[in-house]
Amino acid sequence: MSWANNGPAGAPQGQPYTPPQPPPPQGPQQPRWAWWVGGILIPLLGILVSVLVSQSNSSGDDGDRNVESAPTSAARSGGDGGQGGGETQSSAPPAAAAETWEKVYGPVKLEVEKTDISGTKIDLDTPKQPLANAGDGADFSFGAEFLDPSLSVPDDAKYLAPWPDPGTAPTPEGCMESVDTNGSYSATVKRGEQYCLLTGEGRIAHIKVRTAPDSGGGILDVTVWESPDA
Repeated sequence: MSWANNGPAGAPQGQPYTPPQPPPPQGPQQPRWAWWVGGILIPLLGILVSVLVSQSNSSGDDGDRNVESAPTSAARSGGDGGQGGGETQSSAPPAAAAETWEKVYGPVKLEVEKTDISGTKIDLDTPKQPLANAGDGADFSFGAEFLDPSLSVPDDAKYLAPWPDPGTAPTPEGCMESVDTNGSYSATVKRGEQYCLLTGEGRIAHIKVRTAPDSGGGILDVTVWESPDA
């Protein structure tokens, strides 16, 4: 009597027998909640890093601006002699103010009557109008008895100058410049001519000859300015 063999089946005839291989080992399986936590924390960490980098850059820019503005502040304050040891920079001196002039009177019509051979003496250092027949305090003389009509300054002072443009009235500044460059003590005058005169008290005058007859006398238009500092 033969017994059936219940052991493992052998390889087919003609082939070597190969025992079955065990399945490869597998690592520990991640629980499902770990995937949820990773999906939330990683984006949050990225946002946090971005915010920190942005704040760091902003602080660096503010520091640079403070460093750059520091010399300007020090220059405005003049520096601290006790700490910095630097010398305070002195400000530039103010520019000299241009001389200003105020009109005293004019144009005033001055009629000069016929006088002696020396002409009529006229004072312009008066409050409201020229003073004719002024005597020794006169600023100039006008007219002549036998000579050509003229303007003359006492003591041969070179305070009289012609105004070169008869078509325009001079400014006080222009008159002063004319006296400084072309000053003389006398001039033979004709109708329509203009002259500038520096008075004994430092006023500047514009004189326009309206009439100048050969027989003496005549009519003048006179404007006088003075400097407030005079």
